[in-house]
Amino acid sequence: MKVSVGFPLGSDGPLGRAAAVAGSHPSYRLEGVNGSTRVAVELDLPEDWRLLDDFSGLLRGEGQAEYAADGAAISGEELFEGLRCFLRKQRSGTPAREWCTPRKLADKQLFPCRQIHVYDNEHLTDNSWYAFGTMGEDGAFEVDKDAITDRVLSDLGPCVRCPILDLDTTAEIVARLPEKIDPAKEIGWGYREDGPLTGWRVVKARDGGEEKASPQEEREGLIERLARSVRNGGAGVAVGGAVGSRNVPATRYEDVGGMRETITLVREAVELPITHPEIFRKLNIRPHKGILFYGPPGTGKTLLARAVAHESGAHFIAVSGPEILNKYWGQSEARLRSIFNEARAKAPAIILFDEIDSFASSRDMMSESFEATLVSQLLSLMDGLNDLGRVCVIATTNRPGAIDSALRRPGRFDHEIEIGLPDAEARLHILEIHTREMPTSPDLDLEHIAQHTGSYSGADLEALCREAALVCMRRTINLRDLEKRVAPHQLSALSVTTYDFRTAMRRVGPSIRR
Repeated sequence: MKVSVGFPLGSDGPLGRAAAVAGSHPSYRLEGVNGSTRVAVELDLPEDWRLLDDFSGLLRGEGQAEYAADGAAISGEELFEGLRCFLRKQRSGTPAREWCTPRKLADKQLFPCRQIHVYDNEHLTDNSWYAFGTMGEDGAFEVDKDAITDRVLSDLGPCVRCPILDLDTTAEIVARLPEKIDPAKEIGWGYREDGPLTGWRVVKARDGGEEKASPQEEREGLIERLARSVRNGGAGVAVGGAVGSRNVPATRYEDVGGMRETITLVREAVELPITHPEIFRKLNIRPHKGILFYGPPGTGKTLLARAVAHESGAHFIAVSGPEILNKYWGQSEARLRSIFNEARAKAPAIILFDEIDSFASSRDMMSESFEATLVSQLLSLMDGLNDLGRVCVIATTNRPGAIDSALRRPGRFDHEIEIGLPDAEARLHILEIHTREMPTSPDLDLEHIAQHTGSYSGADLEALCREAALVCMRRTINLRDLEKRVAPHQLSALSVTTYDFRTAMRRVGPSIRR
């Protein structure tokens, strides 16, 4: 941190002593002439802290003194208020670790700064990080990371300028906190019930009388666990969650319609390295690190990625492109790093970046520097994948030309699979999947429907089946009598026909033509 200090030159008094102190620094210089001479000095913190400490006393109340921090003008009151904690630490001679993370807070301190009062408490308080968020209708607590960041910045106040404060580490700690906490699925968490479900809170399991952790785990702070996870390449990075929990989708290949040839390609590129790595070792080749699915919207790119994760038993991490972006500096990159660390810790794993063009477009076309930094971080993480097929990255886009060209070179997303609109045979397969649980008429002619739905994507066909069912409902049940109970004979009369599909086609057309 660079601090510029300027004040009038004086021969005696506080200004004279301040000029004498400044004269010992290599950057000392005089500016102005004819009685308006000023002293100017450039200080590098934390090395030049003693001079700044002297100035804090000698120039106190000096109205003509001017200050700048890293080129930005700042008042003396704001500068010294923000550095008060740092200067006290320097005067005491206490090492930064002991001062910023005192022992009395070691078992609960979340951030490496004593000014930040957000903790990893064993008992829920208003300052616990898991107190920030809302309970969803599904019983999973959604952690509000923006609220945590706002609280951190509020606690820091002017101390955000502290020269020994690592804001990147602070941002990474926030990014590594879990997005959701589901006590019904994750070990170590429980509910604190208070009124309706939306008013419930989550608590550590020991609050609910669960078995306590070992004494060593009680003494180990979250910062130490985070540091160990970084040293171990990401092992145990699920901060506050269940380390052993895995997310394997329920989608199967049977649920993906009209992609028999594409599924064969995907199984060879993704599933085979996970289930049979010995083949690649024998051939002495590396499997693809990244695979790019491209094609029109609604063709099943995301569905296919979920299916291959299920069939290979891989931990699945789905990330929508816009979810990566964060308004706070460094948190987008930290979020990316946490995703790859989680994948390594729970390998075999598949990372899906949906709509990757939303955050990894060509750097030549970007208007903001942080977007280019985010792409560079992704390139670095892709290059760091060394495990033989243990982690595979899949990206989807409907604008392959918009993606940065460096991402499409060998060693990154070097295997591209086009997923286009289904043909008549594929459309029939998709229609059969979406109607297999529907009550249908024996004379329903799905082949006829498949022949007359050219340019429909998989998502369009799903919407068509839904609309056909609604047409059947409107045809069979008098909607004016919905206040009355639906009679059993009316339910048994529901049967989707070819007529319902042809009527639905007037309402639901191919999205590619919109």
